[in-house]
Amino acid sequence: MYLINYFCNMDIVRPLVEIDPSAGFCSGVKRAIEAAEHLLDEAGDVFCLGEIVHNEAEMSRLKQKGLIALDPDGAEEVKEGGRALIRAHGVPPTTFDALEQKHVIVTDATCPVVLRLQQKVKKASEEMLAVGGSVIIYGKPGHAEVVGLLGNTMGNASVISNLDQLDSTDFTKPLRVFSQTTSSLNSYREICDAILSRASNSGSDQPDVVIHQTICSQVSRRAPALEKFAFSHDVIIFVSGSESSNGKYLYGVSKSANPRTFGVSGTGQLMPEWLNGASTIGISGATSTPVWLMQKIASEIEAMILS
Repeated sequence: MYLINYFCNMDIVRPLVEIDPSAGFCSGVKRAIEAAEHLLDEAGDVFCLGEIVHNEAEMSRLKQKGLIALDPDGAEEVKEGGRALIRAHGVPPTTFDALEQKHVIVTDATCPVVLRLQQKVKKASEEMLAVGGSVIIYGKPGHAEVVGLLGNTMGNASVISNLDQLDSTDFTKPLRVFSQTTSSLNSYREICDAILSRASNSGSDQPDVVIHQTICSQVSRRAPALEKFAFSHDVIIFVSGSESSNGKYLYGVSKSANPRTFGVSGTGQLMPEWLNGASTIGISGATSTPVWLMQKIASEIEAMILS
């Protein structure tokens, strides 16, 4: 926990600034960052297919150390015999095949939670192929993790992100349902309830629907913890990369609990009026936001308060 409590000589109480103790990298992202740093300490270039973490400040730090970030589908750009890091989001099997053909030395930092999900989706897809069923993946279309999941199916999977997209589903046939690991638990429950309801009303004698709870427990615990943290502070400064899906979701959670939630992606973005009248200021962030960046924001608030 990072606390700053300010008092002036006239005993006027200055705001208390606290960093959310539940914020910071999730274990999967932390593992991938540590793998990248280990590789970068060795000689030579390290290629990463896509951003290792959706945070501009952290990516800038890693690039300064020598990380070369390519497009997610940029396996062909990795030099022959080079070194490549697979980020926590995972990749489709075809990416490993492309890297192997170029004799690339691969360090697989796919999050263990994502890796287990890939295996479950692959098994379910094979089972559904045998009985004419299909796989439903609840998540963000085009998201790196979702692309990796789809790559492990037999072409009998669909991605949905809202209830309307269920209209094209045949509920008389077997279904296996999964979620992107970073999805909202409440939203996934709503989707699953709708799927079960439609299957029950499909006319099938015995609906065959299996729901898998595949949202990461670290992610699902963040929302209630953040809600409590946001509610207990006058102002929340939420730090997140602009492309972080998890950051957008958690920012919404904080904003609902505390309307005086303001988002920044790095230093130099704070507005003094945000802090007006606040006696407690909380700093939180996405599972892709490094603690060192939140500490910098805390120091920036300190300077702003004392100026």
